[in-house]
Amino acid sequence: MLDLDGTPVLLEANKSSHMLGEYRHFVGDERPFQLTADAMNASDGPPCLLWRRGEPFPGADEDACWIGGMLAKHLRETPVVCDVENNQEPRSELIARDGRAVRPGSLFRWWYGLPWSYERSGVRVINPNCLWLAVRDKFACYQNLPRAKTFRVPRCFAVDRPNQVPPLLDQHRDLFTDGFVLKPRVGWGGAGVQVANPGDAPLPFTGNYLLSERIIPASRGDGFWDVRVFVMGGVYLGGVRYTCRRPVTNFWRGGQPASLDQETRSRLEPAALEAVRLLDESADAIHRGPVPADSPLLRVEY
Repeated sequence: MLDLDGTPVLLEANKSSHMLGEYRHFVGDERPFQLTADAMNASDGPPCLLWRRGEPFPGADEDACWIGGMLAKHLRETPVVCDVENNQEPRSELIARDGRAVRPGSLFRWWYGLPWSYERSGVRVINPNCLWLAVRDKFACYQNLPRAKTFRVPRCFAVDRPNQVPPLLDQHRDLFTDGFVLKPRVGWGGAGVQVANPGDAPLPFTGNYLLSERIIPASRGDGFWDVRVFVMGGVYLGGVRYTCRRPVTNFWRGGQPASLDQETRSRLEPAALEAVRLLDESADAIHRGPVPADSPLLRVEY
């Protein structure tokens, strides 16, 4: 989003974005799927799609199957569908839905768990574990962006109990003059987010949270807003603006999507490209570095 000074502010990054349906509707092209398919087509071996066992073949809803159907239009060969439940053991081959073992050249996974062994063996994984680790924890993600020149991230503190919040508000009054935001460090869909006005007390919460400064967006006269922008293969694709009369603008909390005006699209481009470059560097460092036995990279979750 853009704050009152017009500075781009990165709220969060996503390894495998929802809202591709909104992108296709409001931007009007299939570039995210084309660019992703280009990356998969550059690999030797069959392209594979990781789905859950109960999921059907591509339908109308935006899910892994819908994305797989859109990708298939641009892949050089028919992709092999593999069920996540059958592919939880560390190895270099996938078990396809028809039971055969397949050595993938490339693999598209949405948010489903996948052993790290595939990317470590040289498979081109779209949404790899190392990137998941770089962006899923919002607090850790912010720590990966200290060198940013074209944007900033919200200044924040890690908290896990409501009673930790008032002392921090008191100690950093200049930071919280416009109120504060509490949000889960790991989560999606706007669930658990509190947007508070000055003087408000935190509502009860449990778990790992962020206490963040509240960013007041430049006024547009139609409520609160933010923008989901897309970068695929180093290419900036613009995005979709989400507006809501309430402060939580996430689509799943009532945010209304609309086309992004050209001025805002252009202003956010340098920030989007720099953010992706920095996060890719963080993911690459994780991928190439030593892996402790308790690393989240090695845990299979879905």
